[in-house]
Amino acid sequence: MNAKKKHSLSVFFNKEYRSIVRGEGMYLWDDQGKRYIDASGGPIMSNLGHGMEEMAETLYNQVKKIEYVFRMDFTSPEMEAACTGICEATGGDMERVFLVSGGSEATETCIKLARKFQIDAGRPSKFKIISRWMSYHGMTGGAMNLSGFPFRRKDYAPYISNNFHIPPAYCYRCWFNQKPDTCHLECANALETEILCQGPESVAAFMVEPISGMSLCGAAPRKDYFKRIREICDRYEVLLVMDEVLTGFGRSGKFFAYEHFDTPPDIMALGKGLGGGYFPVGAAVMNTRVYETIANASGLFMSGHTWAGNPMAAAVICKTLSYLEEHQLIARSAKMGEYLARKLEGLRSHPTVGDIRGEGLMRGIEFVKDKETREPLPPETMFWMILHELAQENGLVIDSSSGCDRGQAGDQMMFGPPFIITEAQIDEVMEIFEKVLTQAEKQIGF
Repeated sequence: MNAKKKHSLSVFFNKEYRSIVRGEGMYLWDDQGKRYIDASGGPIMSNLGHGMEEMAETLYNQVKKIEYVFRMDFTSPEMEAACTGICEATGGDMERVFLVSGGSEATETCIKLARKFQIDAGRPSKFKIISRWMSYHGMTGGAMNLSGFPFRRKDYAPYISNNFHIPPAYCYRCWFNQKPDTCHLECANALETEILCQGPESVAAFMVEPISGMSLCGAAPRKDYFKRIREICDRYEVLLVMDEVLTGFGRSGKFFAYEHFDTPPDIMALGKGLGGGYFPVGAAVMNTRVYETIANASGLFMSGHTWAGNPMAAAVICKTLSYLEEHQLIARSAKMGEYLARKLEGLRSHPTVGDIRGEGLMRGIEFVKDKETREPLPPETMFWMILHELAQENGLVIDSSSGCDRGQAGDQMMFGPPFIITEAQIDEVMEIFEKVLTQAEKQIGF
């Protein structure tokens, strides 16, 4: 066998990927000894940093006790502790937790819960799930149905059905040509229009990201947006489901991003930071009303994958929760996020930097051809990919994407480093990134 031949595949079939062999804190090292500073925490996931000895001990100790039990047959002390910890983190807003194996599974489980709730509430005609254009809820079939991210949907359009989407809360490119300080929340009122068009008797839930992930890189609505959304949902007996797969567990500077808007959801999807980046895990979390409606009616929810709720994942959740508290990392996410935001302001002098947005340690930048008209860069330049590759060449890991302008154009990126990042490391990140951005701009003719 040819030792150099590779058999693994990733997103880009013809790309030669660097092989990472070690990680510690904010840094990664490849098999050639090159060091990278991880300014994105992978896909905005590694909240605690790399190479934690304490997490290794947690996993090792759990393996010695029990590595797996089937949730349909048993529970475990670890699963009970993890679910209790999650509910306590919501301050009582949520009542029960259905553990799953990742973010896409979490969002799919949430829509199944919403459907089951409506059936057991005596409203079996309610089945439609409304979501937003320019949203991202995962890559499995049901999650892709919900997602309004054209760039990731288009190849699989023949398999996507039941599309019910409304415009995003995207102030930089408002679909209603309004300004956030003078608008009448047209983007929120669009939900009522869609519910009425579909028929309120058929709509089960509205799924939404409180702060957008990689489809709009940190775009957030006006502070009163979700108050209006909640009013509409309650009027038509529609559940409010929030996708906090990316934002949950401190990424936005609060435990959950819905806290920025003082509007708890009925059901919430969790993933990514739920395991601190150390184990594939997710959760569908519900409030008392949803739980008791199902419990007091059928008492049955047929869902879940084989590995869901396993003791290894649960032990990692427990360790993540305790580590966040012991080291005050959510407060640190807010503090370091503010410092990062101030440093990012220095990039506004660059000709391509159109918008800088986000909360906590999820800070996005949108790049444009013309800052006055907000005309996007030509899609064929693939500026987002140029940035990504140049950053890696310069020892910096970032997360970037395209298609924010209705899926037709628009380049953007997100900084989402581990919460342990220091001001000195943010300075290091910004020094490298400004060099990378200058190189990328010159490469496309600026």
